[in-house]
Amino acid sequence: MIKTQYRAESGHWYAQNGDPAYTIVGANGNERNTTLRDARKHALVPSVTSVLGIADKPALTNWKLDRALEASLRLSQWNGETDQQFIGRCKREAKKIGQTAAKRGSEIHAKIELGFLFGADTAEYVAVRAVIDELYPNETWHAEASFCTEGYGGKIDLHSDSGIFIDFKTKDNLDVETASRLVYDEHGMQLSAYANGKRFYNPERCSIFIDRDDVSKVCHYVWDKETHKKHLKMFKNLLGYWQLTKNYQSGDRENDI
Repeated sequence: MIKTQYRAESGHWYAQNGDPAYTIVGANGNERNTTLRDARKHALVPSVTSVLGIADKPALTNWKLDRALEASLRLSQWNGETDQQFIGRCKREAKKIGQTAAKRGSEIHAKIELGFLFGADTAEYVAVRAVIDELYPNETWHAEASFCTEGYGGKIDLHSDSGIFIDFKTKDNLDVETASRLVYDEHGMQLSAYANGKRFYNPERCSIFIDRDDVSKVCHYVWDKETHKKHLKMFKNLLGYWQLTKNYQSGDRENDI
């Protein structure tokens, strides 16, 4: 029995009707995270961010390296502690920082979601809504809509009836004047995959960045429409690679493979 519920999209599965299938109730009646084996059995598809997760992310790698180096400068090596033990402690400290940043990002997303879904005037919602209304006035918005298409699924931060797709990202020490230096192809691929999943073939795509510490600091980047086809092709090629590495043509039931 599959149990569906809404969470952050990364690393999760979707049912054929578009519902998230992040957890499953096992034969013993206990709820657990959905696995690839479960996906095969129930013809689930991977999330967009799961597919993107197999690609190298130099910016994220550099950020993690920076945190590890900062930890090595801040911490002192204990008496009797070997170099390897000290390195391991620095890595664990850096991992904690990463987990804290991820948790804060999820909190900001949740507060933006509260605004769009329930009209809550959270500081996070007010800040991004001001930017969105200036860019795209008089639009009808849908927040956290999930979908399933050929081979993958996802949950979209925000999209409009007219085909505008918006994704929210959080950053440390955000410089609102440098949005163009914050975006990478993976961000464009994510938005293009979402647009394709909702059957929009010439979408408007926008990445919005929010400072983790000062949510009033917001900047945006509007993608060139000409790059949509390139990013969608890149994503579909990555999806094919994902399917080959997992030996799973996502969406096929185990008995049909």
